[in-house]
Amino acid sequence: MATIKDISKAAGVSAGTVSRALSSDKSKFVAKSTKQKIKAIADSLGYEYDSDSKDSKKTLEFTLLTTMSLEEETHDEYWRFVRRGMYEAAERENIDLNNVIRIQDGFDPQELIKSDAVIIIGTVTEDAVKKIKHYNSNVVIVDGSGYYHGLVDIVDTNLSELTIDALDQLNAHTKGDVAFIGCARNQVALDGRIVGKVPDARTKAYKKWTSLHQKPEIYKEIEPDTGSAMAVAEGLISEHGQRLSAILVWSDPFAIGVMRALSKYHLMPGKDLAVMSFDDLEFSSFLTPSLSSIWIPKTELGFQAILHAKSLTNLKRNWTVRNIIPGKIKYRETFNPYK
Repeated sequence: MATIKDISKAAGVSAGTVSRALSSDKSKFVAKSTKQKIKAIADSLGYEYDSDSKDSKKTLEFTLLTTMSLEEETHDEYWRFVRRGMYEAAERENIDLNNVIRIQDGFDPQELIKSDAVIIIGTVTEDAVKKIKHYNSNVVIVDGSGYYHGLVDIVDTNLSELTIDALDQLNAHTKGDVAFIGCARNQVALDGRIVGKVPDARTKAYKKWTSLHQKPEIYKEIEPDTGSAMAVAEGLISEHGQRLSAILVWSDPFAIGVMRALSKYHLMPGKDLAVMSFDDLEFSSFLTPSLSSIWIPKTELGFQAILHAKSLTNLKRNWTVRNIIPGKIKYRETFNPYK
């Protein structure tokens, strides 16, 4: 039986080059002409490829089904990080994630049959999930803003818990009302139609918290852009004045709009009015004053979604799992109860 050393001698290259050329995950580091030469010699010498190597393992093929348009994804750093986590995990686990379907572009659900698993990004209807599962039973939803009544496995973060914790701290360390600026999510049917708006976990938690603590519900829903957040914040300050002591904001980019609104009224975030947001994007700590924000595990969600989907291909079960990766509150200058 031919060995790597035999092939090395015949090809006139090192044993390490031969090993890399015959490896599915390392062959990219070998010149194409050299790789072809080595494989031809290996075949002619009757080299037996390792049955336990990645070359002989079946590559899993996953389909990524997203409700986001390319434009939405481009402008939303959150989803870009989620996708990056998916690709990192797919590369590590030798999984093919090249089949990306944007629901609004239309597709034939029968395409899903050939995939080993389907990962859904965004908020789809329960009926859409049922139809998808009809064609492929291995389905995972990433941050779908819903429980789907035990219908499907979910990889998510603890947004509701984080929101409650933030509101408790704001309430305990400020002396007025707490407002929340948020967004609704588009709920998409399998044919790509937006069939409704659904409240996000943060919005649900805020409304539940105000009701439980008998606090005034000061909720403002905006379109997802910084300008809308700025305009709404100006209205909140004008309408509620000194009764307002804190504003919790849907995301860091929107919080910039809120901070601009405060400056218009000569108010200092963290001194005259507390501001907290979600995402903890890199720029948050570099703002003046630095922005208190709730870190959400974006890349981690994507990475775990791939691992979770892979587990479904190995284990058939009759129950669903909700996989929660916790976030963390990062206190800075716009609100810090420990200073």
